[in-house]
Amino acid sequence: MAFQLAVAIYGGFFGAGIGILMLASLGFLGMTNIHEMNALKTVLGSLINAVATVWFIRAGLIDWQKAGIMTAGALVGYYLTSHYAQRIPQRRVRQLISAIGFGISGVMFYKQFVK
Repeated sequence: MAFQLAVAIYGGFFGAGIGILMLASLGFLGMTNIHEMNALKTVLGSLINAVATVWFIRAGLIDWQKAGIMTAGALVGYYLTSHYAQRIPQRRVRQLISAIGFGISGVMFYKQFVK
């Protein structure tokens, strides 16, 4: 649970890779059904984003035009990924999540140390 709290705090400020981190924390908590984990990850991620949004609005740090565009993209992404993820076998979903996580890690490593 402490790991999930750390993920929530990190996700509220940065957001990058939070989905992978939440899936890992849910796995550590003993969850095994990837579809249930994805659903819970989406709910928790939405709550984290809601709290962060309120914080940033109160601090006056929102560029509303960019926020609107990003919100529209996020809603389309949430809908499409939840729609298609439920139709893919759990093993394949786990493989895709791992591949995406390793891919993002590789890109970030390259940008940080090679470039």
